[in-house]
Amino acid sequence: MRLIGVILVFALGCQLHAQEVDIRLYQKVPMRDGINLSANLFLPEERSEGLPTILIYTPYVNDEAIERGMFFAKKGYVFMSLDLRGRGNSEGVYAPFEKDGQDGYDAIEWIAKQPWSNGEVGMMGGSYRGMVQWLTLKEKPSALKTMVPTASVGPGLDFPKSNGMFYNYALQWLTFTSGRSRNDNMFGNGGYWQSKAMKKFNQQLAFKDWDMITLGERNPVFQKWLAHPDFDSYWQDIYPSSSDYAQFDLPILTITGYYDGDQPGAMAYYERHMRHATEAAKDQHYYIIGPWSHAGTRNPVTELGGMKFGEDSKLNMLELHLEWFDWTLKGKEKPEFLKDRVAYYLSQQNDWNYANDYYSISVDSLQFYLSSPETDASHFMKAGLLQKEIPGKEEPDVHVYDPGDTTVYPAYTGSDFYLDPSPGYGQHQLVYISDPLENDVALFGQARLSAFIEMDVVDSDFSVALYEKTALGETIFLTSDGLRARYRNSLEKAELVKPGAVERYEFDDFAIQGIKIKKGSRIMLVFSSANNPFTQKNYNSGKDVSLETGADTKVANIKLHHSKRFPSLLKIPYVSK
Repeated sequence: MRLIGVILVFALGCQLHAQEVDIRLYQKVPMRDGINLSANLFLPEERSEGLPTILIYTPYVNDEAIERGMFFAKKGYVFMSLDLRGRGNSEGVYAPFEKDGQDGYDAIEWIAKQPWSNGEVGMMGGSYRGMVQWLTLKEKPSALKTMVPTASVGPGLDFPKSNGMFYNYALQWLTFTSGRSRNDNMFGNGGYWQSKAMKKFNQQLAFKDWDMITLGERNPVFQKWLAHPDFDSYWQDIYPSSSDYAQFDLPILTITGYYDGDQPGAMAYYERHMRHATEAAKDQHYYIIGPWSHAGTRNPVTELGGMKFGEDSKLNMLELHLEWFDWTLKGKEKPEFLKDRVAYYLSQQNDWNYANDYYSISVDSLQFYLSSPETDASHFMKAGLLQKEIPGKEEPDVHVYDPGDTTVYPAYTGSDFYLDPSPGYGQHQLVYISDPLENDVALFGQARLSAFIEMDVVDSDFSVALYEKTALGETIFLTSDGLRARYRNSLEKAELVKPGAVERYEFDDFAIQGIKIKKGSRIMLVFSSANNPFTQKNYNSGKDVSLETGADTKVANIKLHHSKRFPSLLKIPYVSK
């Protein structure tokens, strides 16, 4: 009887607790073309006037937002979770990116007219849900008063491809978001996707057939994406224009992570707004970056890929959002955490640092020239050098990439492409390492490698990663970048390489990193070709890479030059204070 009593008391407590919030499911939100989107509403039970609304706009079905909806409704907000067109209970046909902004505008204008609304809307959400905030803002709904775009996808920049290279996960994600419901189990069946990836890799099948290999039929969205390998108008038109950014004037809080696979997208929106906005608008745009993966931007953890971070790196994101909306929509105090417009965490120093201007944090950089006067740089034990002086007359290091080789390199660790803790030394890579650092140095920002490369094929893919080698012999991943040779001048237009020509390749899309490097540590650079089962494989023929198979294989002899005439140079920005 006592147990039954406890259960009844618990159930009654839950019931009383639930009565604080009114939930209205499957509300129809009309779009301009007659389609109705489906929304779940969470409203404070006790309300006497219109309230500000927080909107999350999702491809992952509204049921995902129950916890957040309950939280914000209990704090005096109306919270609305909205299914994208063609997803969940929304009508229409799902087409990623294409009508998201227009539909977002219509939804916000509809919200502003409802009796429970005070006419002001804030948006929040991460990943795709972060991107749709920018696409909605592009349409300039008058009722949108603030937003918190987190880990925002950059179409064509970091999804469904990165540096011009498509990856398997794009189709896996489309499978997750196909149809009306969530396909969690199919999406999460890692063994299935990995086995199919190995089949494609080992049998050297065309990337265009990735949908047939995994699902036995064509995926029209996947095929549409592959039809736009360049960063052409299809991708560019998704984004706000420079004139759009110049007109954005509302409080914005951008959040991303050092190991966030969508960091390029988050930074693209941020940097373009900083470039084109008025000074008043810039003053309202805040930015946070921490030691987080893509998922960690919503739910931070203190250990990742073998790295450990201070407990203070684990922000309570829900509370931070509440404080932000309280400030921007209710006129309360600014969140205490936001001591300045930019907050960045320094790993291994384990503290938060602040600046008024992102671009003034690191005005200096460590500079290292690549060199290998007495080695071939092919292995850690025969590593080349990262040195401060311009090298003299030196022969280039030679790296051979045979697409017919089914050895996997470099290591791939999941959808967060910038988290690669293992350098995987071996014959497929060139390694360069510095002398021990004479002082501690706090690195922050994007590294840049200007590399002079010569090869005997018209195209190939490269991968570069940076590591810290501690005085104790530990290897700590810092950041990485990739480059498809045909996009060496621009992602917008492919230009095949002239075999035998020495050209400068700018690796300038390294992930931002913030970390304190200890005195006595050394910097290590690992250069290799990109050859693994989880990305679109380049067979070096110069054809559309999605159509290439093993029959198109061209072995690439790649020469990495480092001499007085061709000084390959690595720059790593550091905090100058």
